[in-house]
Amino acid sequence: MMALWKAEYQKTRGRHLMMLVFAMSAAGLIWALSGKLSEDAIAKGWYMLLYQMPLINELILPMTAMLIASRLGDLEHKNGMMKQLCCVAERGKLYDVKLLYGLTLVLAGALIQWFGIIADGLFRHHFEGPFLLREYLLLLLFTMAPTSAVYTLLHAAAMCCVRPAVPYIVGIIGEFVGLLSMFLPYTWLIKGTPWGYYGALMLLRLEYDRATRISTYFYREIDWAGFVGIVVITIVIYIVGRIVFCRIES
Repeated sequence: MMALWKAEYQKTRGRHLMMLVFAMSAAGLIWALSGKLSEDAIAKGWYMLLYQMPLINELILPMTAMLIASRLGDLEHKNGMMKQLCCVAERGKLYDVKLLYGLTLVLAGALIQWFGIIADGLFRHHFEGPFLLREYLLLLLFTMAPTSAVYTLLHAAAMCCVRPAVPYIVGIIGEFVGLLSMFLPYTWLIKGTPWGYYGALMLLRLEYDRATRISTYFYREIDWAGFVGIVVITIVIYIVGRIVFCRIES
């Protein structure tokens, strides 16, 4: 496994995948943290970011996953490389190593954003009130779970389909459905795709008073059933994708 991991790293050194992760993470942080905050936003900053980040994550992280999965898959399908690799490495191990390699990159982006918003609240905007450690750890957990599911699905699409456009098509449709699920009260839409779980696992809801321009945040009941559901979905996608990949001919 380590030899395959090192080979994966050597193959992608010139593709600047980590630079892509940094760029996408920077875009998410700029979106979340730019602009002048009001006194009310400073006072409720920790809650504001808890509410905003699932939406930003739903757009930025699946897009990162789509780009990484497509590049890693296309790398093997070009010039018949997949056929050569499968002669020297077991198909299942190849599938697993590429999945772990790409997932590590994407989750690194999630960690960069997570640390970035915390550092901004502590050292730049100096949000009032204590840092909500438990809530932000849950935010990280509820970000990584759907991100892992999305990447596992896109990885399966990239590895099992020769055409590099397939992960993009799946990713764009998923992003659109996931974005809709955050604004429409349909359970089948929210929990029907991995993208919808960014909204399903949100910790807060918001009420905004237009007259006073004051935002009030309320805790939502944690959807642990939804968390277990997305973990199960991830495992099922992984098993099905791996079986399909191992059975197809290069």
